[in-house]
Amino acid sequence: MSKNVKQGSADREPATATVRTGSGGIGRAIRLLDLVVSEGPLRFAELLELSAIPKGTLHRLLNELADERLIQFDERSHTWSAAYRILEMANRIWTRSDIRVLAQDQLMALKALSGETVQIAILADTHVVVIDHVESTRSVRHSITVGSRMPVYCTGTGKVLLAWCDDEQQRDIISRISFSRFTPNTITDKTALLKELSTVSQRGFAIDAEERFLGSHCIAAPVVDSTGRAIAGLSITAPAFRISEEELISWGPELIAAAAEISRRLAPRTGETNGASH
Repeated sequence: MSKNVKQGSADREPATATVRTGSGGIGRAIRLLDLVVSEGPLRFAELLELSAIPKGTLHRLLNELADERLIQFDERSHTWSAAYRILEMANRIWTRSDIRVLAQDQLMALKALSGETVQIAILADTHVVVIDHVESTRSVRHSITVGSRMPVYCTGTGKVLLAWCDDEQQRDIISRISFSRFTPNTITDKTALLKELSTVSQRGFAIDAEERFLGSHCIAAPVVDSTGRAIAGLSITAPAFRISEEELISWGPELIAAAAEISRRLAPRTGETNGASH
């Protein structure tokens, strides 16, 4: 979870200082990529000021990084941000990451409880990306793969990741969402989403009521870091014909407890956790 687990400035300064000593193209490109990933979205003028890279060189490096799908330009906001290839590369690391190892038995326990597909996902700008899952063995089931990418506004994990992030980040993400209606139940505007996030925050879990796929609904809870901000969303997804929304909600206490246990296990890496209070 290196993107979401914030390290102290003391931990970052040596690496930054090392990069800045290099005047070569690779050093500048790495420094620029790190800046976009850690501070983005950023406008060109902001990048020019923060990077201290000459204007012409900055233009060239931005275009080269965009050609490699490492960063992307948003035409609406005129800002640069990390692109999906960063997540593709990070996903290879997830196979050895702490959170997958520490969460595995909790995913298995929730699957045993529900008999349904259980997954854990992280925030990826205006989307979520699945980093691990345990699939139901039933003939009709929700099937998903590691690396699957879905919008934040119409998924249970997306909602908890939005509800448990800081206000500035939440506003920024929501301002850049391009809403689409996938089903009659999909939230398609900012006002409705903010109202839903308030409800999610108050009750401690989120429901995807057939908002992404008709016939499939889920319940999700946040895995949080030492500041109480979500670093992952843990969810159970089931076919609506087999599991009613009431039964889905009945799994809430066990789901919240499992997410809290994963948060507790991550505490030595992120600091003592405050739980999922918000």
